[in-house]
Parts: sequence; structure tokens; C-alpha cells
Amino acid sequence: MNTDTIPASSVSSALTVQGRVIYALVLREVHTLYGNTRLGYLWAIIQTAFNIAVFWLFREFLGAHSRHGMGIGVFLLCGFIPWHMVSDTLSRCMSAVRANQALLTFPQVTELDLMIARVVVVWGTQIICAVVILIMVVSIGQVAELRNPGTLAATLLFAPLLGIGMGLVFASLARLWPTLERLIPIVMRFLFFASGVFFQVSELPARFSDILLLNPVSQIIEWQRYGFSASSAAPMHSIAYIVVWCLGSLCLGLLLERYVRGRELK
Repeated sequence: MNTDTIPASSVSSALTVQGRVIYALVLREVHTLYGNTRLGYLWAIIQTAFNIAVFWLFREFLGAHSRHGMGIGVFLLCGFIPWHMVSDTLSRCMSAVRANQALLTFPQVTELDLMIARVVVVWGTQIICAVVILIMVVSIGQVAELRNPGTLAATLLFAPLLGIGMGLVFASLARLWPTLERLIPIVMRFLFFASGVFFQVSELPARFSDILLLNPVSQIIEWQRYGFSASSAAPMHSIAYIVVWCLGSLCLGLLLERYVRGRELK
């Protein structure tokens, strides 16, 4: 019996073309976001640094200091970077198709390509922000001892995975119920204050922390801080819970994206 098989060369060629498409989209996205201002990438660093400075001063005013061997700058950085990786990826995935409809007239470009390109840009931007701000924090004498490099690497991987997974889900559902495009930003503003970005969820009473830790973003933030922590206490985060959320949302998002692909935006 003869069976049809796809030659390996054809698969390799298709992947090469798709890789070039995504690379071109990444360059276009970077130019669109940062190429029209003189500050460019510096503006992204300024925004994140300003947010950290505001909450740093607020905590100093209240006399709240970070524990477990972390400087307050590192503590806040471990909150803001994962948060931005998730929230920025989610929001930019939701607006990817509407902002680039003209590009979809090219047969090589798919809606998923647009979202992947935006994820790469968000991830790269936040990595650069994290490195620059960490250098600034250390230069002013803050403690920044990375005790578990694997934890840091894992959280920097799972944060954008959760972002694109949830972004695919909500972007696809928004094609069916356009009201979601207005509702999700409101929900994300609430989650900012419920994700432990500027406070330690695990230090709250159990009746509060148990509820807040149902949020996978707060678990990723707790996990990243654990990599810098000198505490011997048992971690509050669950790696299995984070993995299930990331892979589950990604699989569901890909299925929904395929289902709504080609539908006109309302």
C-alpha cells in the first residue's frame, strides 16, 4: 500500500519561510513601537523603572521592607517583569489582527504569525528592561543574589507562554463577542492589584493568600522571587499548577484560533 508522505525538504523549506515571515514581522513591530520616537527602547525602560520607583517610595514611606535577603528593588523587579510579560503579551495578542489586517492579504502571513511576533518583541523588551534595571539597582547598593538560576529561567519562559496562551483564548473569543476587547483591560487592571506585583502574597493570612494564589500570574511572581530568596520556608507556588495553566491555555487558544481564523472582525 502506498502512503503519501511529506518530504523532509518541504517541511524544512516551509519552516524557513515561516521563520523569515516572523522575523520580518518582529522587525516591523519593533519599528512601529519604538522607531517613531527618539527615546526608542529607552522609553520602555523608563516606564518600568518609573513604576518600580513609585512603589519603592510608597513602601519606604509605609516602612515596609522586603525580607528573605532581597533588596526592595529586586523584590519589585521580580513582580513587574513577569507581570508585564503576561499582561503586555495578552493585550498585544488581542490587538494583533485588528492592527495588521493589511498584512493578512499576503498568503504567507497568518494571524498566529502576528501574535508570535508580538510575543517575541514583548519578551525581548522586558528582558532588556530587567537587565538594565537590575544593573541600576545593584549599582546603588541593593542586594541581588540569584540563588536559583533555573527558577529565573523557568519563570521567564512560562510568563510569556501564559501570556500568549491567554491572549490566543481571549483574542479568539473576542471575534465572537467583541465586548471582550473592552472587558479584558478592566479585568487586567484589577489583577494588577491582586497578583502580588508590589507585595508578597505568601505573607498574607491564609484566607487571603489561598484565594490570590489561584491566579497563575501571582504564582509565577512568587516562583521568580523564590529564586532570589534566602528563606528556607517551603515555597507557596506550585510548578505543576503553573505548567497546567500555561499548556492548557496554549492548547485551548490554538484550537480557538484555528476555529475563528478567517472570520471578519466586528
